[in-house]
Amino acid sequence: FRMAGGNPFIAGVDDFGATLTAFAMYHKSPMNNIAHFFTSPLGLLGFFGLMNKATKSVRPSLSVAAMYLFFLFSDYTVPKDLFAQTAIIICTVVLFSCKLQLGYAGFALLLALGYGLQDLAHFSTNEPTFQGATWGKDGVPMSVEAVGLFFQHVFYLTPLVCATQTQEVQNFTYVIPLLVFAYGCYAIDSHSSGLPHTFVRVRALFGKMTEKSETTDLKSVRDWAMSQKPPKGKTSHWWVADLDEEANKAFHRLEVCESVKRMFATKFDPELYNLDVVGGMNELYISGPNRAGTSDQVFFTEHIDGPYILFPFASIYRCIVGTDGNTEISTIFPNLYDAKTAQTGDILAFDFNREPHLISADDNKPNRDFRVVLKLHYVVYPKSLSFFGHALHWLTTRYNELFRALFLFTLTPSSGFSKFVGEYAVNGGTVLYNSIDKYCGTVNLLYQFSAGVAAYALNSYVFFLVATQYIHYCRYISTYYYRKGVNWAIFKRDVLFFKSCALIQLAALIIRPYIDQYHAGHLSFQDVNWLGFAMICAGYFVSLAATAALGVDGTYFGIELGFMKADYNFVKTFPYNVLPHPMILSQVFALLGMSTFEGVGKAYPWLVPIHCTFYAVHMAQEHWDYFDGTPWYKAVKVE
Repeated sequence: FRMAGGNPFIAGVDDFGATLTAFAMYHKSPMNNIAHFFTSPLGLLGFFGLMNKATKSVRPSLSVAAMYLFFLFSDYTVPKDLFAQTAIIICTVVLFSCKLQLGYAGFALLLALGYGLQDLAHFSTNEPTFQGATWGKDGVPMSVEAVGLFFQHVFYLTPLVCATQTQEVQNFTYVIPLLVFAYGCYAIDSHSSGLPHTFVRVRALFGKMTEKSETTDLKSVRDWAMSQKPPKGKTSHWWVADLDEEANKAFHRLEVCESVKRMFATKFDPELYNLDVVGGMNELYISGPNRAGTSDQVFFTEHIDGPYILFPFASIYRCIVGTDGNTEISTIFPNLYDAKTAQTGDILAFDFNREPHLISADDNKPNRDFRVVLKLHYVVYPKSLSFFGHALHWLTTRYNELFRALFLFTLTPSSGFSKFVGEYAVNGGTVLYNSIDKYCGTVNLLYQFSAGVAAYALNSYVFFLVATQYIHYCRYISTYYYRKGVNWAIFKRDVLFFKSCALIQLAALIIRPYIDQYHAGHLSFQDVNWLGFAMICAGYFVSLAATAALGVDGTYFGIELGFMKADYNFVKTFPYNVLPHPMILSQVFALLGMSTFEGVGKAYPWLVPIHCTFYAVHMAQEHWDYFDGTPWYKAVKVE
């Protein structure tokens, strides 16, 4: 295209520097420029999306984007920082054109909106368009020169838009990959929105192999395992390649059986997601009795199997398939408040890198024979984003091989070092890793970090404040409404985490001015907003009393979600015998107290009113029991 700075279309058309000078004449308004930062990618999203739909493949879009970036990089007149920003925007647009499930009309609308809103931005800021003043000007005949200017405008548009942004917006562009990564870590199945604001469904899956051919294959695999005469004192493992020919074929048939496919289809739309066997991780597992002091204890401790909890768009699932009448060993899923005992044909499927679980042994129901299970593994990923699925497949397989070697090393410790590794490195690391996710949510920490980095790039604390203050309200409202299949443990963890983060920020805004006054040496008793502090204390006293009366589980929709059996009006004690909806009203009162402080009400006058608005919406939802079902006052009460 421009290896030597020559124009790709006709002689005499400007290079990037001259084009930028002309472009900037029509883009002086900061509002117009920031609008272009959104409208131009929106139009490109529609363009690439239409290309994907027309070709029924993402490869043409990827090829066009790659060629465009190659030619742009080859143009020495384009500064490399602008090229980097353009590359980030183009790659992000192409990724979302692959991820979004819109029809022709939807993508055409995005293309039209990108173009129309761009013109609207010019109109609202009273600036003529670059197009209207050059090749698209009224009276300019269609010519080779006009066509050349049009293509030059298209070719340079994204770097031109980047070049006219403020330094803060340009800095923000470099944060976009981190934000997309965080989005991808939330958008991991057909039910996920990609944001922490919406309700989260249970991700563990359960099924059963019932076909005669399937049960026959299960018996064949189990018979082979027992023929190996496994020791009773410890666990035994065999990779699929270790099986004889008959058992090997039976195992492979089970990997792709219809029962497994039907089970996964309930969580991952088969039209949109691929389900691939991860053969390098599949194995036969025979369990022995629990032995204290070795890394077998890992399985009797709540744990997450894999390390890739932060991996976008794709999931590795482990399926435990029972082959016998096991009664002793159960798999507990803490997030589901449930335990499953895998017997012949039962399938327990869970995310290898995200789902906490543990094994329990019921000594009152001891097994009479070995417990033999198949461990099947699958990678599930969007068909349009196969790179992520293949990458996770490879990474998890390598990890599984390394961890199994470590596990076997510590299984029967023969030295102080191996015992130390088993007890502290494996077991201790497992507990720590699981605890971080259990009480905070690793992906929630990523979200907060991403919002902080973006705010730093924009030099705007307001961005971080808006991005992190109201998430828990959205979760309250969406979870209360949908209810079915909600992951209750994750809901409780997330709303507590995000609400705590919001309140910590509010507390910091309140206290910071007093700290500054104290360090300046002029903080007096009269300077303290005692009324505001009294309102906060009174509000949260009533809120805590309401929590004590209702119970923690009742506070977090235990009744509404079906985890508690109780009458909706079962609480008659203070403060419910004094105030209607005391938990919400008391917290609104406390928030109004916060708004009287200079660091909150004066610095951010919109902050508390938005909090109160969310609370008012949710209070109305609770009062009329507005959800996807029959309100409690119209249904029969549970005694």
